[in-house]
Amino acid sequence: MRISLLILLLNALIFSQLSADADDDAKLKGALLKAMKKHDTATVKALADGGHESIDRDDVLQIKIYEYLDAERQRVVQAEEKAAADAAARKAAEERAKADRAAKIEAEKKAAAAAAAAKAAEPKKKKESAAAKKAAEEKAAAAAKRDAEAKAAAAAVAAKKAAEEKKRKDALAAKKAKEEKARKARAAEQKRQKEAAAKKAAEKKRKAAAAAAAKKKAAAKKAAAAKPAPVPAPKTVAVPAAAAAVAAAPLSVSDKELVGTWKQISSEKVITLSIEENRNFALEQIEDDGTLKISGTWKSEENIFMMSIKKVQRNVHSRDTDIHRIYKIDRLSNHRFVLLDKRNRIAYDLKR
Repeated sequence: MRISLLILLLNALIFSQLSADADDDAKLKGALLKAMKKHDTATVKALADGGHESIDRDDVLQIKIYEYLDAERQRVVQAEEKAAADAAARKAAEERAKADRAAKIEAEKKAAAAAAAAKAAEPKKKKESAAAKKAAEEKAAAAAKRDAEAKAAAAAVAAKKAAEEKKRKDALAAKKAKEEKARKARAAEQKRQKEAAAKKAAEKKRKAAAAAAAKKKAAAKKAAAAKPAPVPAPKTVAVPAAAAAVAAAPLSVSDKELVGTWKQISSEKVITLSIEENRNFALEQIEDDGTLKISGTWKSEENIFMMSIKKVQRNVHSRDTDIHRIYKIDRLSNHRFVLLDKRNRIAYDLKR
């Protein structure tokens, strides 16, 4: 009883520690995302470069940090360019205002000179205006006469064209009525033929179904007559304890077994892991929202597989890094390669 109580206490302590680690990870990530929203670049850099394992190992969060810092740099450059453009615009506006004032003064001078010239030429202008008015009246009368003649001619042409158009439309309507009558007659004949064909097909289908049912009944009767006596189920053989202990022993992994190309395909993503003999690896993960690529070096010891990540690329954005991941090899064969994370959850289930 005392031993069981100690085991329960030990499990509770382990669970509390894991919960505390998870809360710390969540707080760090929450603080980082909050600093990004507030554009607190100093805090973002401090958390990103602080050596926090939960942040360094989160590839998606690393990409967000990279994109945020890149966007902040671009925002600073844009702000400087906007300030320079605003200064240039203010200077140009001042120069335009100065030019407008000078133009206004020049226009006032020209207007005064034009007024003086117009006043001096006023008697001559009145005489010329009267002559121009008379000429315009005569020209308007001649234009009105021409317009009336043109309208009468156009009305005659329009009347003739309307009569021809009516004749053409009547002929077209008669032709369409005739074609519609013929189309309805063809449609009625096609409908009659389809109904006759459907009736014939239904009768044929009924006869085929009846024949199939009879054949199936005869086959079932024959199979029941020829059915052998039931065979007793084999007895279950217990696995010896020694064999179970051997199965639970850790894997002994050979590097040659790891080398090659492995894939994991699901409805959410496609993962391709390439392991090379020169200790380099490349992992590509394709999802709906883009592609993640990581590369670096690898090594294995017994049933442990280690990745040293040197480069991370998300779509078109990439950065250099130095992240280490350690996995436990749960299964390895010619066709399957299963890796577990530090909490014994399946991280990759790869096949080839």
